[in-house]
Amino acid sequence: MKLKKKIELGDLFELETSKGKAYLQFVKYPKDTSEVEKIKVFYSLFQEEPKSIEKMVVSEDYFYLDFPLKAAHKKNIVSFVGNVALDKEFSCPKYYRTENPFGEGWHIVNSETWERESVETLTEEQKKLSPWGVWNDTLLIEKLENNWRLYNWI
Repeated sequence: MKLKKKIELGDLFELETSKGKAYLQFVKYPKDTSEVEKIKVFYSLFQEEPKSIEKMVVSEDYFYLDFPLKAAHKKNIVSFVGNVALDKEFSCPKYYRTENPFGEGWHIVNSETWERESVETLTEEQKKLSPWGVWNDTLLIEKLENNWRLYNWI
């Protein structure tokens, strides 16, 4: 049995969808066991692995997500393809958004304090905020196959 390597910041993983291969980059370790890994998800789906994963990870076409990457890797849901080091100045976004579960509008969530601000209508800047919360592989695949984008999630 082949042992899986420990995941490291910058690791790039492939996720199979019915419309092609999706790529995810590991960008933040969980603070504790109540959290999962933070990943950068690239929107583009590929029929074959891109020739240069380095060029792909500098794309502006992505969003961030909490995703159980370590577990997905252990269960062979995602497969390791390489590592592209994160910039020394890299940091994950502080703010994320989620639909208001109690009615109309949105919650803007501070990921450091978990404080929420309710807004009825998103500003152009808030429309660029990644989703707050954990997605599993099934939901992520569904969203990618259906061409989900931050800018049309309004």
